Parts: sequence; C-alpha cells; structure tokens
Amino acid sequence: MIDFNLSEEQRALYDVVHRFSVNEIRPAVEKFDSASAPEDAVPLALLRQGMALGFSNLLIPEEYGGYGGDMIDYAIAVEELAYGDVGIADLFLVNISLSRLILLGGNQQQKSTWLSRMCDDADKGFVIAGAMTEPTGGSEIFCPLADAKFGVRTKAVKKGRHYRLDGAKCFITNGGIADLYIVLARTAPDASNLEGCSIFLVPADTDGIVIGKTENKMGHRLSSVREISFDALDIPEDYRLGAEGAGFRILLECYEGNGVGVGSSAVGLARAAYDAALEYAQQRNIWGRPILQFESVAAKLADMRMKIEAARALVWKVAWSVDHPDKCNAFNKLGSMAKIYPAGIVREITSSAMDIFAGAGYMRDLPMEKYVRDAMLYPIYDGTNDLLKQFVAQQLPHAPSTIC
Repeated sequence: MIDFNLSEEQRALYDVVHRFSVNEIRPAVEKFDSASAPEDAVPLALLRQGMALGFSNLLIPEEYGGYGGDMIDYAIAVEELAYGDVGIADLFLVNISLSRLILLGGNQQQKSTWLSRMCDDADKGFVIAGAMTEPTGGSEIFCPLADAKFGVRTKAVKKGRHYRLDGAKCFITNGGIADLYIVLARTAPDASNLEGCSIFLVPADTDGIVIGKTENKMGHRLSSVREISFDALDIPEDYRLGAEGAGFRILLECYEGNGVGVGSSAVGLARAAYDAALEYAQQRNIWGRPILQFESVAAKLADMRMKIEAARALVWKVAWSVDHPDKCNAFNKLGSMAKIYPAGIVREITSSAMDIFAGAGYMRDLPMEKYVRDAMLYPIYDGTNDLLKQFVAQQLPHAPSTIC
C-alpha cells in the first residue's frame, strides 16, 4: 500500500526544522547575503544552533549518538532548511551526506570515532567538508566512466605507514570552517577511475592544509566555499576510508542517494518562491481585483505548484529506493534523477515567480531577486545536469521502467 502520510517522528522533525527555518534563518538572511566580504556572509552561530538541534546527525545511527533517521528524514530536513535559505541548507546537507559516506565506507573504528564526534561535539558545531573537486576535474567525479581517467591530480603517495598528500581542491563547501576534510586523492597514477583513487579523513588541524580564498558567489552566499590545498601533508594509513583504490566505489554507493539532498534543497527554494508569489498575487490589485484572478497569473501558479509536487515526489521515491534497495533496485540506479529534475525546474519556478511580482520582484527590497540568483546554481553543481543525464542514460538498459 502506498502511504504519503508522515510518521509522528517525521511530522515532529518537520515542525522543528520549519520553525528554525522561519524563525531563526529567515530574519538573518538579508544581513548575511548583503555582507561586503564573502567570508562575513557565513552565519556560524546559526550553523551551530542547528547542529545543536541535531540537523547534521539525521542519518547517523543511534549507537553513535545520532538521530537514526532515513533518507526521507534527510529530504524533509533539507527542504525545510532551504525554505529558509539555500546557503544554510548547503552547510547542513554536506555534513549529512558526508556522515553517510563515513557510514558506508568506514571501518568500525572510523565510524565510532568520527560519527560519535559529530554527535558529541554537536553543540560546538563539528563540521565536515568534502574535498573532491579540482581545477582540472569536476562533474565527472559524480558519474565516472569505469575505464576512463580524469582530472584528479591530488596525489597520495604511500610512505611506510603514512600517505603524503599533495594537490589542490576548489569549490569546497564548508571549506575553511570544517573540522574534518574528506579528501579524494589518486593512489595509483596509471589505474582507471574505479581502481586508482582513495579517500582520506584529514583533520583540519593537520600540518600541510592550506586554506585558500573564499569564493565570492552570485547566490548561495550564506555557505562557505573555498579553495583548499595540501602541501606535503602526512596522514596515517588508518585514516584512509576503505581499501586503497576503493575511493570511487565508495563514492558511487554514496552518490546513488546524493541527489536527494540537492533535489530537496531545490524543492525548498522553489516552494519559497511559489509561496511568496501566491501571497503577492492575492494582495496585488490591478483594475480593482487581485491579479490571482487573471488567467495568466493563475496558470503560472498552477504550473509552479504541479512541478513542485512532481519534484518532491521524485525525490522521495529515490530516497525510499535508497533505503529499500531490495524492493526498488532498478529505480535506485537512476538516483541522479532526484537532482536533475528539481535542479531544472527551480530556475523556471523562480523566474515565473519574479514575473508575477513584475518590477517589484527585480528590487533587492524583496526576496525574489535573491531566489532567482540562488536558483541559477542548481543545474551546474554537484554534477552538472548535462553530464548527469548522460550517466542516467548509461544506466537505462539496467533499469527497466516497471513499477517497483
């Protein structure tokens, strides 16, 4: 039986995150979004406040002190955070996603150490960053071809019981504020993607980490995105996540559900724009009646609402399939769709919402111009939509279009 009712726990989670989003995040957004220096745009106090409420620990099992939730919980929380601000949502979804990476790829000692640390230090705000993207390689990290080589130039050379890391990473969300970096590095120079790279857990206080500039972004300004490099950094071999050369296999397993976070964030932003446009259309009068009564405006709003509902349904189905691979394995191979479709429609929805606001929506006094700026990122990050569609197309012969 198909049931879209939230459980009592999920309803409680929604209520807590929604209140935090509306009462704590939204009042602070204008101040931070308009900060003159990009490093001043990151609301660390809000991040710590949300972490103290457990938002980063949703997927961490109870045995390590976490919430013990599932992918639907992840989707609910990120959508509500993005409803408040997408930059804040970025800070949290990276932490949640990377906690899952440790859960999937770590040994018992690593999970006990780092997942427990995330929960024990939640009041202080234990932050994780994924150092994957490089100036010479980006989207292919999210959908690598098995027999290809690509632009991961960061090297990890084995020296006794240590590895020496050298290289540069870019566009690192949570860069500069992280307590732990999860680093993708090449350990076998001549091997293919799926055999040649490994993942390392690198504490932020390790000698050899160089924090680069803070990116001055068009949107998502409340997230910290920086360059990070490693200069002759030595890390013990037991800080390697999984076996040597298994980095991409771990990443691929994690990325099967990674679109849930970005897709939910896009839905949250689309919903924020839709709600603002609907309220404005009920209040703004032309020729003595609300513009909602005009067919062109009503049709825009109806189209926006349908796309939001369709996007959320797709995200939730992917989320459910990740948690139930035995029941929906074929669909799970198409998990990137949870990112692709919402990332595409959020641009359309924010643009239509601005049309409804007309000239007023173009002014920075109202949030609509920010929603449009924020929406522009979605199709081009965490794997561009163009490349992810190619990856999905490669999976189609293995994923029949049957009902799960």
